[in-house]
Amino acid sequence: MVGLASPPFPQPILRPAQQQALAYQSGALGIAAVPGSGKTFILELLISDLILNRGIPPERIGVFTYMRSARGNLISRINQRLQQAGYLNRFTQAFTLHSLSLRVLREAPGEELSILEQYERDRLLSRLCRAWLTHHTQFWDPLIPTDDNPQKVAQNRARFRQSFQQMVQAVISTAKNLRLAPGGIPSDTQGYLAWAAPIYASYQAELQRLGKLDYDDLGWQAVELIDRSPEVRAQVQDWYDYLFEDEAQDSSPLQEDLLRLLSQRTGNLIRVGDPNQSIMGTFTTAEPRLFRAFCRASPQVILQESSRSAPQILALANRLVDWVNREHPLTPLRTALAPQHIQLASSGGQNPPASEGQVEFQSIRGSPDEELQQVVLQAIQATQAFPEHTVVILVTTNEMGGKALSYLQEMGAERVVDLLRNNPSQRRVLLQLKGVIDLFAVPTAPMRLAAAVEYLADWAGIPRADLEPMLNWIRASLPERLLFPYFGEDPSLPYGPKLATLLRTLAGWLRAGRSPWTEVLNLVIQSLYRKPEELFVGRYVIDQLEQVLGSLPETDWQEIAQEFQVILDHRLNNLPSEILAFNPEPGSITVTTLHRSKGLEWDQVFIPQLSAYEFPTHYRDRRFGLAFLEDVDMQAEALAQLRQLNPKGSWELQADSATEQAFLDLAAERLRLLYVGITRSKRRLTLSVSSQSRFGSEQSSSLLFRVLNPKPTAG
Repeated sequence: MVGLASPPFPQPILRPAQQQALAYQSGALGIAAVPGSGKTFILELLISDLILNRGIPPERIGVFTYMRSARGNLISRINQRLQQAGYLNRFTQAFTLHSLSLRVLREAPGEELSILEQYERDRLLSRLCRAWLTHHTQFWDPLIPTDDNPQKVAQNRARFRQSFQQMVQAVISTAKNLRLAPGGIPSDTQGYLAWAAPIYASYQAELQRLGKLDYDDLGWQAVELIDRSPEVRAQVQDWYDYLFEDEAQDSSPLQEDLLRLLSQRTGNLIRVGDPNQSIMGTFTTAEPRLFRAFCRASPQVILQESSRSAPQILALANRLVDWVNREHPLTPLRTALAPQHIQLASSGGQNPPASEGQVEFQSIRGSPDEELQQVVLQAIQATQAFPEHTVVILVTTNEMGGKALSYLQEMGAERVVDLLRNNPSQRRVLLQLKGVIDLFAVPTAPMRLAAAVEYLADWAGIPRADLEPMLNWIRASLPERLLFPYFGEDPSLPYGPKLATLLRTLAGWLRAGRSPWTEVLNLVIQSLYRKPEELFVGRYVIDQLEQVLGSLPETDWQEIAQEFQVILDHRLNNLPSEILAFNPEPGSITVTTLHRSKGLEWDQVFIPQLSAYEFPTHYRDRRFGLAFLEDVDMQAEALAQLRQLNPKGSWELQADSATEQAFLDLAAERLRLLYVGITRSKRRLTLSVSSQSRFGSEQSSSLLFRVLNPKPTAG
């Protein structure tokens, strides 16, 4: 049951729904939180209250987080509150699905677990798919039209191979999340699933031969182990008295199963999320319906008051919700957004006044590139007119974001923050850390010291013109004499005080090298970086290394260096898409994707390209599948077959075909993505669309652009 309590320790001013959430006593509770309503704040308060006022030891409370970045942020905030209250013990039990699954699997006696890395999986799947396509040309080659020119035929074959591998990868991942082994797919299966099934079987056989699990295996195997072993089940169910889940709208079936099993003993399960911000489903196994169903079946608190945005911004977000619920032309999409309005804050922090709020719609003649140039110019003008404001350009793709960054540079923008994936600033941070870690691994190697100095030269302020002769001199020297000169000895450095300062810094880090490696890397990161996005990349590196190596202090630096090289070579694309610790600075312009913006806020937000293609509302707006396959989407069709095999599944088509269902899923997610974009703005919001597509033809604005615009314009 959910009862009431009166926490005795001093609390900040809470709104009524926040007070209701904090009054939680026991049992299941769903907390649906609109943007800016203080979701993380309530999690932090409730967990702190359990520890400080109800005597629950920190280790008896566990928190599921969707992203590793969210894990670090939440732990830091809770421990800061505990420290302020004079509580000595630290809260540490926040985890992702993969890290908790690893802990469960390590409870079982057996061989040491070995994880197949993402790049290894991609390479293995590519090899298996290539082999299947080579030996089964009779199935797929007749599907490629041969009446086109040879170049077009070759392009279509390449597109088919790419779509085929994407389909196989999605089938394997989804099957594991549904806990379906290769043998669970009937041998008489027809259609595209019949093509993927033997590759799934070969893939699993190869994993078994290698003695490895992939990341999708972890949750599946953990749930299976708990289900079949009473001893393990009793042990893991005794870990926690209270279990929380953050970002519950992005939960997957496996995570749902694990939550159910771990909370079964006490029934104390608190799930927090916003169903209208579920934007991960089209490229992960997240299922928004799971959190909604939990909230319907459990006591629920809705945090509807938000102090983030001016009234005009909230009114636009609510208008989007109302239109989708009542008037969307496709009936299945009327449930894409939960019917919950954002309300102005009644207490605590206050919303920016209406006098500072503005929503503008712009139909721009020309191409998407010309539209983007105008948006960039307006963003620069916004920082000049409002130097105290933060500004962001939110794009749908990294390619568009890259163009925005180029235009900003061409137009002389000075303070630009790049939050796109795989950006140069991330690469720079990773290379700097690589130089330091490689030196830790072999500190007596002159080449390692020279590489560390090269990577850190900009940080140390060493002119690039001096660098090459300096590096040659270091390569010809003994590192220990440069780093640790004899007592009273002047190392006689010929390149000035900046190199001397850098070498002293490196020597200090090396002296700390006997401490636990996580502490040493944290010291390096805190010494090198001040910008939130740089600190984020550093924390990401530590999380990735911990996931593979654990946090044992005896881990060898050579092992760490080898694993770091794997991250540098293959895992930059896996940098998490949510940066909760990022706080933009006044006068800066941030460029990021709509997906990565969740959890962040800016004073002024620009969202370009609200075209019918990017934000579709009708089937005709965006074709799915391959044209030469009569617009059939292989992946959608195969996954539909797979889901029908799930004995516990409630999945059903809302369309005439699985390909049309895939369109509905994407269109629903784009509705939620626009909602996320709108609610990032605190004061001013500009939505725009170009009159032409990237191919030069006339294009329609999204129906959303037209129905939300109170003053429609031609264009």
